[in-house]
Amino acid sequence: MFFLLFWFVICTVILVFGLLEVRQVIIDDQIGELTGLGLSLSKEIAGFEFLDDTELQKFIFTQARISRTRLTIVDTSGKVIYDTEKEAETMELHRYRPEINQALSGEVSSVIRWSDTLKKKMLYVAVPIRQKGEISGICRVSRPLELAISAYPRIRNHILIGTGLFFLLGLCISYFLLRKILGPLDDLSLIVRRVAETGEEVTVRPSLVKLLQPLGADLNKIILKIRELSEAQKSDREVFQSFIDSTEEGWLLVDQDGRIILANRSLRQMFPEIGEGSEFFWQNLRLPVLNELINQARNSDRPVQGQLEKEGRYYTCLVSWLPRRQHYLLKFTDITETQELSRRKKEFVANLAHELKTPLTSINGFLDTLEDEALSPEGKNYLTIIKRNTDRIIRLVEDLARLAEIEEKGPEILREPVDLVALVKAVLEVYRKAAEAKGLKLKLEEEPLPIIMADAFQLEQLLVNLVDNAIRYTEKGEVVVKLQKKEGGVLLTVSDTGIGIPEEHLPRIFERFYVVDKSRSRKTGGTGLGLSIVKHVVQVHKGRIEVKSSPGFGTTFSVWLPASLKDSQTA
Repeated sequence: MFFLLFWFVICTVILVFGLLEVRQVIIDDQIGELTGLGLSLSKEIAGFEFLDDTELQKFIFTQARISRTRLTIVDTSGKVIYDTEKEAETMELHRYRPEINQALSGEVSSVIRWSDTLKKKMLYVAVPIRQKGEISGICRVSRPLELAISAYPRIRNHILIGTGLFFLLGLCISYFLLRKILGPLDDLSLIVRRVAETGEEVTVRPSLVKLLQPLGADLNKIILKIRELSEAQKSDREVFQSFIDSTEEGWLLVDQDGRIILANRSLRQMFPEIGEGSEFFWQNLRLPVLNELINQARNSDRPVQGQLEKEGRYYTCLVSWLPRRQHYLLKFTDITETQELSRRKKEFVANLAHELKTPLTSINGFLDTLEDEALSPEGKNYLTIIKRNTDRIIRLVEDLARLAEIEEKGPEILREPVDLVALVKAVLEVYRKAAEAKGLKLKLEEEPLPIIMADAFQLEQLLVNLVDNAIRYTEKGEVVVKLQKKEGGVLLTVSDTGIGIPEEHLPRIFERFYVVDKSRSRKTGGTGLGLSIVKHVVQVHKGRIEVKSSPGFGTTFSVWLPASLKDSQTA
């Protein structure tokens, strides 16, 4: 039935489009004929001086009878001068007839429309008459549409008969082909149904077995392949389940509605409320931070990571969106012990720095007193060595205390309006004497900047460490601090003409206690903590830091800090 309907629709579409195309071909042929007649007559008419000449009208009338057309002469104002079917005096102005209007513009025009004069549909072709290069009138040739396409009904009938025969012939051929192809399958279906309903023994004729044998062999191959793939999938799932159950991380796979698809043993140990019968993870794991991470992951092309806390324990959560499966994959890592260890380390460093300050201050004071005593040259040399190393220890303790204080605040910093230009000027003023003592120029290049929302204390520590390093490792030349607006924030650059940093050391200069030249660091009193402080300050302010350096040509640190438009104003 479906095939019959399909075949009928195909034939109908072909028939309709074929008839329309034939009709259009006939009309186009008639337009071509009338256009040729109109062009020929327009040249003959142009030979007469006046369009209302009696001889001209006789000539036009004769041509109209020979060609079985209606001829009309119209002047440029639209007035009918002569018409072979009606008295010109009784006809209305033709200026705004579509074919006349277009012909007056110098083009040959054709149109099919209803004639109010003859009360029938007409095919019109209008040709401009040119005398001495100017349009002097219009020669319109027309023919009743019924007469123009008089051959169409006969051709249409032939097409209908041919299409009908083609439809019946195609239907018969298709029927026999389908019976040839589907017949054996119908026979096999009847045999299977008889066996299923009656249980009788049946014999499949040899011709049917021979015909379906290739199909049966291919089906057996497909079934065998599906069975192998199913077994392999089960084995892979077992290996995967065993793997994730053996990891310490908690794994959770959920669909876009939060329905649990897979959860490993470690996850259920982390969150016992998610039992074996839990259908949705959010029914038991109600954490707003987790919902935010999932929403972010859906709109991100990379995994989103965050930290959450539940009942005194801390976890990192990595959420990945799997677009093909429309699932979320969540990995939970218990970092409670790491957090506690980090907290204890910070407390130890802070306490150590605090406890060392008092004795070091006393030692330094007594060393200052000993400098006034009359010592032997050898004793003065020992005293200088002791004082230099004591200063280095004091600087190390101060840097440790400063780093501990900054880290104690964590990512939550005190944001207040900061005039960075004023802050830089104050820091440079502190180091101006140190720069002059080494014969260095200390310069500031600035432009009007927005007031940024930041932690003034931390930014001061950042500037102190960058300027101090630049002066310490520069023997001649200058240290330049530059401030400028860039990308909706502020770009701070500190450049020097010092010894520079070899390229292989650049990736590690922000590590704690890392020094490029240990012997030089001992001489200058470097602790290896200054750039760690700088990096930490940049990170908590959501900024960026870059360094460019070459041995012998100096170093440039570039720090970009954001300035929110709603929290900023022009300084």
